[in-house]
Amino acid sequence: MSRLFQISLAPLLIDLLLALALPAQGVEGPARKEGKVVYYTTMNATETGSLVQVFKKSHPFLDVSVYRIGDEALLNKIETEGRLGQHFWDVVSITGFAGYYLFTKGFFARYDSPERRFIPEGHKDREGYWASNYVNSHVLVYNTRMASKDQLPKSYEDLLHPRWKGQMALDAKDYEWFANMLKFMGEERGIAYMERLAAQGLRMQAGHTLLTQLVAAGEIPLGIAMYGHRVEQMKRQGAPLEWVGLMPVVLNLHPVALSARAPHPNAGKVLIDFLLSQEAAKMIQGFHRIPDRVDVPPDPPSLIRGAPILPSDLVLVKDYDRYVKLFREIFHQN
Repeated sequence: MSRLFQISLAPLLIDLLLALALPAQGVEGPARKEGKVVYYTTMNATETGSLVQVFKKSHPFLDVSVYRIGDEALLNKIETEGRLGQHFWDVVSITGFAGYYLFTKGFFARYDSPERRFIPEGHKDREGYWASNYVNSHVLVYNTRMASKDQLPKSYEDLLHPRWKGQMALDAKDYEWFANMLKFMGEERGIAYMERLAAQGLRMQAGHTLLTQLVAAGEIPLGIAMYGHRVEQMKRQGAPLEWVGLMPVVLNLHPVALSARAPHPNAGKVLIDFLLSQEAAKMIQGFHRIPDRVDVPPDPPSLIRGAPILPSDLVLVKDYDRYVKLFREIFHQN
Protein backbone atom coordinates (compact mmCIF):
# COMPACT_ATOMS: atom_id res chain seq x y z
CA MET A 1 0.00 0.00 0.00
CA SER A 2 1.45 3.35 -1.02
CA ARG A 3 2.02 6.11 1.54
CA LEU A 4 -0.37 8.37 -0.42
CA PHE A 5 -3.15 5.77 -0.18
CA GLN A 6 -2.55 5.35 3.56
CA ILE A 7 -2.82 9.09 4.14
CA SER A 8 -6.02 9.40 2.10
CA LEU A 9 -7.64 6.63 4.14
CA ALA A 10 -6.86 8.29 7.48
CA PRO A 11 -9.83 10.73 7.52
CA LEU A 12 -12.18 7.91 6.49
CA LEU A 13 -10.95 5.72 9.32
CA ILE A 14 -11.40 8.56 11.80
CA ASP A 15 -14.98 9.15 10.59
CA LEU A 16 -15.68 5.41 10.84
CA LEU A 17 -14.36 5.23 14.41
CA LEU A 18 -16.43 8.27 15.40
CA ALA A 19 -19.52 6.74 13.81
CA LEU A 20 -19.01 3.52 15.75
CA ALA A 21 -18.70 5.51 18.97
CA LEU A 22 -22.04 7.30 18.38
CA PRO A 23 -25.51 5.93 19.12
CA ALA A 24 -26.83 3.70 16.35
CA GLN A 25 -30.05 5.74 16.06
CA GLY A 26 -31.51 9.11 16.98
CA VAL A 27 -30.13 12.60 16.52
CA GLU A 28 -27.05 12.49 18.76
CA GLY A 29 -24.67 11.82 15.86
CA PRO A 30 -25.82 14.77 13.72
CA ALA A 31 -25.96 16.89 16.88
CA ARG A 32 -22.28 16.20 17.54
CA LYS A 33 -21.44 17.51 14.11
CA GLU A 34 -23.44 20.70 14.72
CA GLY A 35 -21.63 21.17 18.03
CA LYS A 36 -23.85 23.94 19.35
CA VAL A 37 -27.39 24.74 20.48
CA VAL A 38 -28.99 28.13 21.19
CA TYR A 39 -31.69 28.16 23.86
CA TYR A 40 -34.15 31.02 24.46
CA THR A 41 -36.13 30.78 27.71
CA THR A 42 -38.25 32.69 30.23
CA MET A 43 -37.41 30.45 33.22
CA ASN A 44 -35.36 32.33 35.82
CA ALA A 45 -31.61 32.41 35.36
CA THR A 46 -30.67 30.29 38.39
CA GLU A 47 -32.97 27.40 37.51
CA THR A 48 -32.10 27.58 33.83
CA GLY A 49 -28.41 27.48 34.73
CA SER A 50 -28.91 24.35 36.82
CA LEU A 51 -30.74 22.56 34.00
CA VAL A 52 -28.14 23.52 31.41
CA GLN A 53 -25.28 22.45 33.67
CA VAL A 54 -26.74 18.93 34.01
CA PHE A 55 -27.48 18.77 30.27
CA LYS A 56 -23.88 19.68 29.42
CA LYS A 57 -22.51 16.92 31.67
CA SER A 58 -24.21 14.30 29.53
CA HIS A 59 -23.67 16.22 26.28
CA PRO A 60 -20.17 17.72 26.58
CA PHE A 61 -19.88 17.83 22.80
CA LEU A 62 -22.47 20.64 22.65
CA ASP A 63 -21.79 24.29 23.35
CA VAL A 64 -25.00 25.65 24.92
CA SER A 65 -25.77 29.33 24.44
CA VAL A 66 -28.63 30.60 26.66
CA TYR A 67 -30.63 33.80 26.33
CA ARG A 68 -33.02 34.44 29.23
CA ILE A 69 -35.59 37.25 29.38
CA GLY A 70 -39.29 37.83 30.23
CA ASP A 71 -42.01 36.46 27.97
CA GLU A 72 -43.16 39.73 26.38
CA ALA A 73 -39.60 40.82 25.62
CA LEU A 74 -38.66 37.37 24.31
CA LEU A 75 -41.68 37.27 22.04
CA ASN A 76 -40.74 40.67 20.62
CA LYS A 77 -37.13 39.54 20.13
CA ILE A 78 -38.13 36.40 18.21
CA GLU A 79 -40.57 38.32 16.02
CA THR A 80 -38.03 41.05 15.29
CA GLU A 81 -35.34 38.53 14.39
CA GLY A 82 -37.80 36.74 12.14
CA ARG A 83 -38.69 39.92 10.26
CA LEU A 84 -34.98 40.63 9.73
CA GLY A 85 -34.31 37.10 8.48
CA GLN A 86 -32.06 36.38 11.47
CA HIS A 87 -32.27 32.79 12.65
CA PHE A 88 -30.27 32.48 15.86
CA TRP A 89 -32.27 30.25 18.19
CA ASP A 90 -32.84 26.50 18.10
CA VAL A 91 -35.11 25.87 21.10
CA VAL A 92 -37.52 28.09 23.00
CA SER A 93 -39.28 27.62 26.34
CA ILE A 94 -41.81 30.38 26.87
CA THR A 95 -45.13 31.08 28.61
CA GLY A 96 -48.26 29.60 27.09
CA PHE A 97 -49.91 32.55 25.33
CA ALA A 98 -46.62 33.74 23.83
CA GLY A 99 -45.70 30.20 22.80
CA TYR A 100 -49.03 29.49 21.14
CA TYR A 101 -48.84 32.80 19.29
CA LEU A 102 -45.42 31.82 17.89
CA PHE A 103 -46.85 28.43 16.92
CA THR A 104 -49.73 29.98 14.97
CA LYS A 105 -47.27 32.26 13.15
CA GLY A 106 -45.19 29.32 11.90
CA PHE A 107 -42.13 29.79 14.13
CA PHE A 108 -42.10 26.15 15.33
CA ALA A 109 -40.89 23.01 13.57
CA ARG A 110 -42.55 19.65 14.13
CA TYR A 111 -40.55 17.37 16.41
CA ASP A 112 -42.39 14.49 18.03
CA SER A 113 -39.94 13.83 20.86
CA PRO A 114 -40.22 10.35 22.40
CA GLU A 115 -40.60 12.12 25.77
CA ARG A 116 -43.89 13.70 24.67
CA ARG A 117 -45.78 10.53 25.58
CA PHE A 118 -45.29 11.42 29.27
CA ILE A 119 -46.91 14.86 28.83
CA PRO A 120 -50.68 14.87 29.47
CA GLU A 121 -53.24 15.76 26.83
CA GLY A 122 -54.01 19.45 26.78
CA HIS A 123 -50.41 20.23 27.70
CA LYS A 124 -49.11 19.49 24.18
CA ASP A 125 -50.40 19.86 20.64
CA ARG A 126 -51.53 16.80 18.71
CA GLU A 127 -49.24 17.28 15.72
CA GLY A 128 -45.97 17.30 17.66
CA TYR A 129 -44.92 20.95 17.44
CA TRP A 130 -44.74 21.76 21.16
CA ALA A 131 -45.10 20.29 24.63
CA SER A 132 -45.14 22.00 28.03
CA ASN A 133 -42.48 20.90 30.52
CA TYR A 134 -43.81 22.76 33.58
CA VAL A 135 -46.77 24.85 34.67
CA ASN A 136 -47.40 27.74 37.07
CA SER A 137 -50.54 27.62 39.22
CA HIS A 138 -52.48 30.81 40.02
CA VAL A 139 -53.46 30.76 43.70
CA LEU A 140 -54.47 33.21 46.43
CA VAL A 141 -51.48 33.91 48.69
CA TYR A 142 -51.83 35.47 52.14
CA ASN A 143 -49.64 36.67 54.98
CA THR A 144 -50.40 34.38 57.94
CA ARG A 145 -49.71 37.23 60.40
CA MET A 146 -52.16 39.61 58.73
CA ALA A 147 -55.06 37.41 57.65
CA SER A 148 -56.83 34.94 59.92
CA LYS A 149 -57.58 31.55 58.43
CA ASP A 150 -61.25 31.57 59.45
CA GLN A 151 -61.88 34.81 57.54
CA LEU A 152 -59.97 33.87 54.37
CA PRO A 153 -61.78 34.01 51.02
CA LYS A 154 -63.01 30.59 49.94
CA SER A 155 -64.08 31.74 46.48
CA TYR A 156 -63.39 34.56 44.04
CA GLU A 157 -66.72 36.07 45.09
CA ASP A 158 -65.41 36.35 48.66
CA LEU A 159 -62.68 38.72 47.43
CA LEU A 160 -65.43 41.33 47.01
CA HIS A 161 -66.11 41.50 50.77
CA PRO A 162 -65.58 45.04 52.17
CA ARG A 163 -62.92 43.77 54.62
CA TRP A 164 -60.53 43.20 51.68
CA LYS A 165 -60.90 46.64 50.13
CA GLY A 166 -57.41 48.09 49.62
CA GLN A 167 -55.87 44.88 50.99
CA MET A 168 -55.09 42.94 47.80
CA ALA A 169 -52.59 42.91 44.95
CA LEU A 170 -52.77 41.66 41.35
CA ASP A 171 -50.08 41.38 38.68
CA ALA A 172 -50.52 44.29 36.27
CA LYS A 173 -49.87 42.05 33.24
CA ASP A 174 -51.76 38.89 34.13
CA TYR A 175 -53.61 38.83 30.82
CA GLU A 176 -53.58 35.03 30.45
CA TRP A 177 -55.21 34.50 33.86
CA PHE A 178 -57.75 37.22 33.03
CA ALA A 179 -58.69 35.69 29.66
CA ASN A 180 -59.16 32.23 31.16
CA MET A 181 -61.26 33.60 34.01
CA LEU A 182 -63.56 35.36 31.53
CA LYS A 183 -63.96 32.12 29.60
CA PHE A 184 -64.67 30.17 32.81
CA MET A 185 -67.20 32.69 34.15
CA GLY A 186 -68.74 33.57 30.82
CA GLU A 187 -67.64 36.86 29.30
CA GLU A 188 -70.53 39.08 30.41
CA ARG A 189 -70.52 37.79 33.98
CA GLY A 190 -66.72 37.72 34.02
CA ILE A 191 -66.33 41.35 32.98
CA ALA A 192 -68.93 42.41 35.58
CA TYR A 193 -67.00 40.49 38.23
CA MET A 194 -63.64 41.98 37.23
CA GLU A 195 -65.10 45.50 37.40
CA ARG A 196 -66.28 44.84 40.95
CA LEU A 197 -62.88 43.37 41.82
CA ALA A 198 -61.12 46.45 40.42
CA ALA A 199 -63.37 48.62 42.65
CA GLN A 200 -61.72 46.94 45.64
CA GLY A 201 -58.70 49.20 45.12
CA LEU A 202 -56.14 46.58 44.12
CA ARG A 203 -52.42 47.24 44.20
CA MET A 204 -51.43 46.73 40.56
CA GLN A 205 -47.78 45.98 39.90
CA ALA A 206 -45.95 43.76 37.41
CA GLY A 207 -44.17 40.68 38.71
CA HIS A 208 -45.70 37.69 40.52
CA THR A 209 -42.52 37.08 42.52
CA LEU A 210 -42.22 40.72 43.56
CA LEU A 211 -45.84 40.85 44.70
CA THR A 212 -45.47 37.62 46.67
CA GLN A 213 -42.43 39.12 48.36
CA LEU A 214 -44.50 42.20 49.28
CA VAL A 215 -47.16 39.96 50.84
CA ALA A 216 -44.41 38.14 52.78
CA ALA A 217 -43.01 41.48 53.96
CA GLY A 218 -46.42 42.49 55.31
CA GLU A 219 -47.00 45.37 52.90
CA ILE A 220 -50.31 43.85 51.83
CA PRO A 221 -52.25 40.86 53.22
CA LEU A 222 -53.45 39.12 50.02
CA GLY A 223 -52.08 38.46 46.55
CA ILE A 224 -54.55 37.35 43.87
CA ALA A 225 -53.45 34.80 41.24
CA MET A 226 -49.90 34.43 42.50
CA TYR A 227 -47.69 31.44 41.60
CA GLY A 228 -48.12 28.50 43.98
CA HIS A 229 -44.57 27.21 43.56
CA ARG A 230 -43.12 30.59 44.49
CA VAL A 231 -45.17 30.61 47.70
CA GLU A 232 -43.83 27.15 48.56
CA GLN A 233 -40.26 28.28 47.91
CA MET A 234 -40.64 31.28 50.22
CA LYS A 235 -42.43 29.25 52.92
CA ARG A 236 -39.45 26.91 53.11
CA GLN A 237 -37.23 29.93 53.63
CA GLY A 238 -39.33 30.97 56.63
CA ALA A 239 -41.71 33.48 55.05
CA PRO A 240 -45.11 33.84 56.84
CA LEU A 241 -47.06 32.76 53.76
CA GLU A 242 -49.77 30.27 52.86
CA TRP A 243 -51.99 29.83 49.83
CA VAL A 244 -55.53 28.84 48.91
CA GLY A 245 -56.63 27.33 45.58
CA LEU A 246 -59.78 29.21 44.64
CA MET A 247 -62.03 27.80 41.92
CA PRO A 248 -60.55 27.68 39.32
CA VAL A 249 -56.76 27.39 39.68
CA VAL A 250 -55.59 28.50 36.24
CA LEU A 251 -52.41 26.77 35.05
CA ASN A 252 -49.97 28.63 32.81
CA LEU A 253 -48.32 26.19 30.42
CA HIS A 254 -44.71 26.59 29.22
CA PRO A 255 -44.33 25.16 25.71
CA VAL A 256 -40.94 23.87 24.59
CA ALA A 257 -40.41 23.89 20.82
CA LEU A 258 -37.87 23.65 18.01
CA SER A 259 -37.39 26.62 15.69
CA ALA A 260 -38.63 26.19 12.13
CA ARG A 261 -35.38 27.90 11.06
CA ALA A 262 -33.08 26.30 13.62
CA PRO A 263 -29.38 26.65 12.69
CA HIS A 264 -28.67 23.52 14.79
CA PRO A 265 -31.87 21.43 14.47
CA ASN A 266 -30.43 18.11 15.63
CA ALA A 267 -28.77 19.64 18.68
CA GLY A 268 -32.08 21.38 19.34
CA LYS A 269 -33.89 18.03 19.32
CA VAL A 270 -31.39 16.61 21.82
CA LEU A 271 -32.01 19.58 24.14
CA ILE A 272 -35.79 19.19 23.82
CA ASP A 273 -35.53 15.50 24.71
CA PHE A 274 -33.68 16.51 27.87
CA LEU A 275 -36.08 19.34 28.81
CA LEU A 276 -39.02 16.92 28.56
CA SER A 277 -37.16 14.06 30.28
CA GLN A 278 -37.78 12.56 33.70
CA GLU A 279 -34.35 13.80 34.81
CA ALA A 280 -35.24 17.41 34.00
CA ALA A 281 -38.71 16.99 35.53
CA LYS A 282 -37.17 15.85 38.82
CA MET A 283 -34.98 18.96 38.80
CA ILE A 284 -38.07 21.10 38.16
CA GLN A 285 -39.72 19.27 41.06
CA GLY A 286 -36.69 20.23 43.17
CA PHE A 287 -37.30 23.89 42.30
CA HIS A 288 -40.81 23.39 43.84
CA ARG A 289 -42.29 24.05 40.43
CA ILE A 290 -44.93 21.82 38.88
CA PRO A 291 -43.46 19.38 36.32
CA ASP A 292 -45.70 18.50 33.39
CA ARG A 293 -44.68 14.84 33.23
CA VAL A 294 -47.31 12.44 34.53
CA ASP A 295 -44.65 10.35 36.31
CA VAL A 296 -43.15 13.22 38.37
CA PRO A 297 -45.52 14.87 40.89
CA PRO A 298 -44.85 18.37 42.24
CA ASP A 299 -43.34 18.98 45.67
CA PRO A 300 -45.62 19.29 47.57
CA PRO A 301 -48.23 17.23 45.66
CA SER A 302 -50.94 19.56 47.00
CA LEU A 303 -49.91 22.11 44.35
CA ILE A 304 -51.98 19.95 41.99
CA ARG A 305 -53.68 17.18 43.94
CA GLY A 306 -57.20 18.11 45.00
CA ALA A 307 -56.99 21.61 43.52
CA PRO A 308 -59.70 22.79 41.07
CA ILE A 309 -57.34 22.88 38.09
CA LEU A 310 -58.07 24.71 34.83
CA PRO A 311 -55.26 24.41 32.23
CA SER A 312 -54.95 27.62 30.27
CA ASP A 313 -56.82 27.56 26.95
CA LEU A 314 -54.09 28.73 24.60
CA VAL A 315 -56.53 29.25 21.74
CA LEU A 316 -57.66 32.37 23.61
CA VAL A 317 -54.47 34.05 22.38
CA LYS A 318 -56.27 34.71 19.10
CA ASP A 319 -58.12 37.48 20.96
CA TYR A 320 -55.03 38.53 22.93
CA ASP A 321 -55.13 42.23 21.98
CA ARG A 322 -58.78 42.47 23.00
CA TYR A 323 -58.10 40.83 26.37
CA VAL A 324 -55.18 43.18 27.02
CA LYS A 325 -57.35 46.19 26.17
CA LEU A 326 -60.17 44.96 28.43
CA PHE A 327 -57.80 44.23 31.30
CA ARG A 328 -56.21 47.66 31.11
CA GLU A 329 -59.57 49.41 30.91
CA ILE A 330 -61.05 47.52 33.84
CA PHE A 331 -58.01 47.80 36.12
CA HIS A 332 -57.15 51.34 34.97
CA GLN A 333 -53.75 50.44 33.53
CA ASN A 334 -52.21 52.86 31.02
